[in-house]
Order: sequence, then structure tokens, then C-alpha cells
Amino acid sequence: MTDLILFAGQSNMAGRGEAEAAQKCPPSVGLEYRAVTAPDQLVPIEEPFGFAENRTDGIDDEDKKSGSMVSAFVNAYAAATGRSVVAVSASEGGTSTARWLEVLAADAADRLRAARGFLQEQGTVPAHILVVWCQGETDGDLDVSGEEYRQNFARIWAMLKQAGAEQCGLIQIGHFNYASYPTSRQGEDSRAVDARYEVIRRAQEQLCQELPDVTMVGSFAPCLALMKDHFHYHQQTYEEVGTQAGDAFGKMMQ
Repeated sequence: MTDLILFAGQSNMAGRGEAEAAQKCPPSVGLEYRAVTAPDQLVPIEEPFGFAENRTDGIDDEDKKSGSMVSAFVNAYAAATGRSVVAVSASEGGTSTARWLEVLAADAADRLRAARGFLQEQGTVPAHILVVWCQGETDGDLDVSGEEYRQNFARIWAMLKQAGAEQCGLIQIGHFNYASYPTSRQGEDSRAVDARYEVIRRAQEQLCQELPDVTMVGSFAPCLALMKDHFHYHQQTYEEVGTQAGDAFGKMMQ
């Protein structure tokens, strides 16, 4: 039995860790469907996951992916469910929900449909079609209100459900790194920036209360002391959050 999982969001989903420190994902546990670069086959999951899955008119993270939580998530999810995973990359750093509604959600939905079609051609019907979502820092930077974030996410999620997704596991964003950087790169007080991130964190919690098919499975909020720069984390943090989220989502989908 196999589950199909789309990994969508911005840079902390794309991964800004150190790939050499990532755990391995055995092919018996998980494989990647590369909708852009290898749409006619499945390949082993390797970090940095989805490195070259760029479309110039869609999701395009250039060469910024350097190590993600996907391998750790898949290992933990498969251990919890007893099912293997086909994973699809759909993440781009620095992207707001507005940008997702303009362009990226349609690309992500197309990638999910392509993966479904390929598996069906191979005689495989996924037991579940899922999305893991980690995004929101850019909305915080842009001072998006909690209501607007919830409305935008609901529209994005509706587009992904139209492509076949059943459940979304949401990984909550963390803090703007006020502990190490008193000011932002634009010279703003970092605690003021993090207050806007708090608006997004609370909106994500509310979404998971309001939408029966969206569940919070992990969070970067406890990881402030483990940050590597203003926004991102070292690989060990991606390993820990990925394992936590994969185990939680897997137990939910048993």
C-alpha cells in the first residue's frame, strides 16, 4: 500500500538545512515523483529533496534547497502507517498566500494530478492522497491579518482538494529570530516582526480548529534556539520536526 503526499509551502518546507546531515530514506519506504524533471518514473528520495523541480512560470526555488525535513517525515510516516510514500515537491521560498493564489497553487495541483495519473498508469491506486503544508513567514513579513491568511489558505486548500487531496497536515511556522538578531534586515525591531508571525501562528491554529480536513501535525515554534539565521534552521531541526510531524500524521492516518 502506498500513500501519495504533496509537500507544499515556502522555504522551511523547501529546506535550508545541510543535506549531508539528513537521514536516508530507503526506496522501500519512500520514492519521489518528479513532476518536472522525471515525470515518467519514480526515483529514490534524496536530500535536498526536490532540488531541480523548478518551473519558470510556476514553483521555482532556483538552487536554494539545501536539506529538508521530507526524508525524516517520510521515514516516520511509513513507520507509523506501514505504508510506503510517493512524495512530490511543491515548495518555493519567500512566497505569500497571495502568490500561491496567483500562480503556485495551480502548479502544485498540476503536480499532484500528474503524480496521480502516473501511479494509475502503473496500476497503483494510492490509499490516501495528502498534503503537508508549511508556509506563512512571508505573510507575517507582509503584515497579513489572521482573517486574510485563513481565507487565502482555505482557497488554496480547495484547489488542492480539487486535485484529489483528502487531508492536510499543517506544520506551524516558528519565530522570526529575535533572539539572535535584534533588528531585521530592513532595520525593524525583530520582536515587532515576530509579533506579526504570531498572528500567522494563531491563524494556523484556528484553521485547524475550523477545517475538519486540516490538522496541525508539527510546529517550528519551539525551535527558536535552534535557528541558523533570521528565518531558517539547521538540518537537525528539520530532522526533529519532520520526524514529529510524520509520526503524528501517520498515526492519524493509520
